[in-house]
Amino acid sequence: MKRIINIRILFLTILCLGFASCRDWLDVQPKVAVSEELLFSKEQGYKEALTGIYMSMNKTSLYGRELTYGLIDGLAQRYRPSPSIYSIDYTSPLNYQFPSTHNESRTNAIWRDGYNVIANINNLLYWLDEKGHEVTFTEGYYNIIKGEAYGLRAFMHFDLLRMWGPIYMNNPADRSIIYRSALKREDLPLESANQIIEKIIADLKLAEELLENDPMNLVFPTSVYTHRGFLDFRFKRLNKYAVKAMLARVYMYKNDKENALKYAREVINARRPNSDPMFRLVTDNTQDRVMSTELIFSLSMKDFDVQVAADFRIWMMGNYYCSSSDFVYNIFDVTVDGRNDMRLREGQGFLLGTTGAMTLKYDQTRAFSFSVLNTMPLVRLPEMHYIVAECTSDLPEATHHINLVRVARGINTVSPFQNEAERIAAIEKEYRKEFYAEGQLWYFYKRHAYRRFTGYPTTLPDLTDANYRFAIPEDEAVLGLIN
Repeated sequence: MKRIINIRILFLTILCLGFASCRDWLDVQPKVAVSEELLFSKEQGYKEALTGIYMSMNKTSLYGRELTYGLIDGLAQRYRPSPSIYSIDYTSPLNYQFPSTHNESRTNAIWRDGYNVIANINNLLYWLDEKGHEVTFTEGYYNIIKGEAYGLRAFMHFDLLRMWGPIYMNNPADRSIIYRSALKREDLPLESANQIIEKIIADLKLAEELLENDPMNLVFPTSVYTHRGFLDFRFKRLNKYAVKAMLARVYMYKNDKENALKYAREVINARRPNSDPMFRLVTDNTQDRVMSTELIFSLSMKDFDVQVAADFRIWMMGNYYCSSSDFVYNIFDVTVDGRNDMRLREGQGFLLGTTGAMTLKYDQTRAFSFSVLNTMPLVRLPEMHYIVAECTSDLPEATHHINLVRVARGINTVSPFQNEAERIAAIEKEYRKEFYAEGQLWYFYKRHAYRRFTGYPTTLPDLTDANYRFAIPEDEAVLGLIN
């Protein structure tokens, strides 16, 4: 089977090694074509293809904006910009109507580019099975590449499910999305959410097995950049513990608390060869605003500083800030927890003033190491503590895990939970604070079927299941991709 690949894509990929983002690299029109058989006849070809997959995830339609601080956090009411022709109106009921012209172009792009990432993953997996056994790989690299590919396929499908699927606890058998496990543009039916979940778990289990011997190099060099090896900076790749963290997240979504608890604890208790913790909670974000030692999985973003300056500009009426600091104080519940939380603290967590408030999470100009510059966090350690807090049957243990994060952030502990309502209320508040501009809060609200939440405009009606489900693009039906 001879297929072709764009030689310019290869060139751009080589330029972007180190996991910098090259936008629209999959869309470059071919000038010179080479056989994919030639590309995948050497280890380097597989490494380049994997790098290209990470780069494609950096698109602003995906984790470069919309699935982190963009659309998904906007739905969770994180921002309140001043009215202007440049700003999104987060108080409009159209935000929660699917489809609508208000959000259709953004959701369609997520669907299109998400499945484009999956197609490239399936292409890599095809060649690993078709020709990988003929290639001389550095010891361990075949399993690492294949394990990351399976993990990424599960990761991408899971977020598509979280957007287009039902509120799982209410309708797990409801049709949701398509699970594409082969590079074929064929007519496939929508599958139920519980069928999709089982396929996601199966891919993650394969990834877990393949990544068993992942070296987990998490060193943060502070010197001038020099060329690094393929397995350095594992926190910027879907590594061994990122797969376990994803299993915890997926089992939590499924309400399989026993398995969610098991995997979350594995990540929390992970140790380096010298017995130090694999991941540590950060207690000072002055020069470490992305919480580097907590990063389980993240992406590198090319020219991210330029994008951040444009998107979070407070004086120029951008889309991702609050025109009133009081709006942010409400999110952080300062009447109860005060203003010392480093996630909120002036000049450290936020830029706060009489004209508004803007997160400093992605202002990485003072980062302690070049290795954490231009970093987009996707999975972090606090989530594992929150999963334990939600899943354990021991309320004192649940309180303990919430307090571990609160103390690290510089605020007082909470009293032991007396009931389930207290537990969930505390976890929800920590999600509001911890994952600001990271895109996780909306999924928490959906998983728990919240009808209203902090910041949700009083003028809007209660949310229903339909308000939590994106609309499948019409052209998918036209092309015969669903039935």
